Amino acid sequence: MSKISYNLAADRRIDRWAFAWRAGALALASLLLAGLAAANLARQRQIDRGQGGQASLQAERSDRLRAAGIRLQEEIDSWKKAWSAQLAAANRLIERKRFSFISRLDLLERAFHPGLRLQHLSMANEASGRVTMTVSAQTLNDLFSLYRELVPYNLTISNETQAQGAYQVNLSFLISNEKL
Repeated sequence: MSKISYNLAADRRIDRWAFAWRAGALALASLLLAGLAAANLARQRQIDRGQGGQASLQAERSDRLRAAGIRLQEEIDSWKKAWSAQLAAANRLIERKRFSFISRLDLLERAFHPGLRLQHLSMANEASGRVTMTVSAQTLNDLFSLYRELVPYNLTISNETQAQGAYQVNLSFLISNEKL
């Protein structure tokens, strides 16, 4: 048997110039792509450095803002401390102005009946002050009706006497503004 060999090339030789042109074009394209990759990498590094610089600038700015906030909070705290005494004094004045002893007199007027006479009255000029008074009554029933009216206000009877058909009593009680 004989060996069959087929050669489809017209010529066995390689064209060196065509190969060189093709190899050169391929090498040039590879160098061009490598240059583009290097340029892109350099540009990306520059962008990253810029973002890193921006991040550091933002961090510095946030630190400055935080420091300013702390400083302002300290200033506010010092103002609060300075004004707290003045505010407490103003609140006491407002509370005194809001306190009305006239409403206490209105309460006494509603509690007193026609058979009672008020002989002496003293009251403290504060919101939960004690009211002290001396009352005379013609009958014991009139006196007991007064007691019933004043019992919710912590009534204290200090002295009760009877002379010449009239009853005289010294009593005191507390009225807070909330009960009026």
